[in-house]
Amino acid sequence: MEDRRGTRFGQEDIPLLRQKALTAINVKGHFAAMTDAALLLTLQSLAFFRGLAREQLAALAQGAVARTYAAKTRVASESEPVRGFFLVLTGRVKLFKVSPDGREQTLYVFGPGEPFCLGTLFGEGLFPAHAETLSRSRLVFFSGQALDGMARRDPSILFHFLRVMSGRLAEAMALVESLSLRGLPGRLAGFLLHAREQERDGRRLVALGVSQRELAKIVGATPEAVSRALKRMARQGLVRATGREIEIRDREGLLVLAGQGCDVAPCQTGKDDPQFSTGS
Repeated sequence: MEDRRGTRFGQEDIPLLRQKALTAINVKGHFAAMTDAALLLTLQSLAFFRGLAREQLAALAQGAVARTYAAKTRVASESEPVRGFFLVLTGRVKLFKVSPDGREQTLYVFGPGEPFCLGTLFGEGLFPAHAETLSRSRLVFFSGQALDGMARRDPSILFHFLRVMSGRLAEAMALVESLSLRGLPGRLAGFLLHAREQERDGRRLVALGVSQRELAKIVGATPEAVSRALKRMARQGLVRATGREIEIRDREGLLVLAGQGCDVAPCQTGKDDPQFSTGS
């Protein structure tokens, strides 16, 4: 492998180059260029870029810039002109909307390897929501102008981005359905079923990666209502919550709950706790 200066790298250099890709950030928070070879190795290891040819990845890596953000830093604001897209290297970023009365609705939480701001590539270039870091995060920004040039030379790359955007659209429609048609237990069940699981000692665990307050914003409820819902689901033998980890104890039960809304006694009617109603 060579970078654009002609420096050659062997297999023994891969760990060092990958580390450079993750740390090539200006400590003062300003944008800093990353070496093409280091970033290329990082992109090749991410699921989002699978299916792209090496030449396409190399073109994306050229001119990409990275930045480190402190926790709770606004990365982009609604209606702000943004011409390009971001990729999370480390940390987490939430995408959210704010109502006129100040209430937040979290739409997505992005983790390492996930892109956001893709919609500005093909629209008017205005960001449709707010993006803010949940923890100290390192992001890479890819210029929309660079992507335009690539697309004109090789239109096939557009299909890759359209596939991702189609998936996001389906997720957005599912979110609208969940918030409008399901009770809070059903929304929580749906969130847990779509979260990434890991096995440990024979147990299926979901690491939330966000606080219970942020989880409440995702499912459209208050933190107190989320806490009560998790306790009721635990009594039903569906889950077991410990800090920011939730053990999935009855996946089939969660599937029923997610598909039929508030279907776990004693909150079938929502009368005993208004926070369990569909409008929570």
